[in-house]
Amino acid sequence: MNSIYSYIVLGGISMSIENSLKELEKSIKRLDESGLYDAEKYCCALVHQTFQLEYFYCYLAKDGNTSQTFYHVYKRPGMHQLAYFNIGRGFPKELMDGHWCYVLKDMGYKMLVIPCTSIKKDSSKVNPNFEKDIQFYMDDHIDQCRIQLSDIRAIDIQRLDLRKPFYRVLTPKEEVHSFVKRNLLE
Repeated sequence: MNSIYSYIVLGGISMSIENSLKELEKSIKRLDESGLYDAEKYCCALVHQTFQLEYFYCYLAKDGNTSQTFYHVYKRPGMHQLAYFNIGRGFPKELMDGHWCYVLKDMGYKMLVIPCTSIKKDSSKVNPNFEKDIQFYMDDHIDQCRIQLSDIRAIDIQRLDLRKPFYRVLTPKEEVHSFVKRNLLE
């Protein structure tokens, strides 16, 4: 077992950045060779996240006081709207990359969101334990998507993609909140 995973699990000593990048390169090549994972998208996600971290730590928090440094957006989605967030790359069964998300709660510098998936003709039926189809108003027509309660998360506002519009959800807020409460808290 010669990978970053085995290194971390076996409790290796501190690695230099160069050695870490070499190990990362080996693992990414193995992922790519497997043909089962889009290693190129993973690399793009790592680069994007690194740029975002660089922006925060090197430009916003110049004085080193990260606890008093905040990322501000010039417009923000409201609760009960859809907004596009880069939710990042996670583990295999998590939604990843850019997704429309239902904004459940605005918590200042974070938002509690429920990622959504599109509904296609060949989509499986709704699993009522963690999925709900909702309607929203997009440009000049009504559309629908499926909220994925199993992927609910609190995310930093820095993940908001301001190049995309926000959409008004038409499904009643009480109906969505009741679904969330029933399937998460009861």
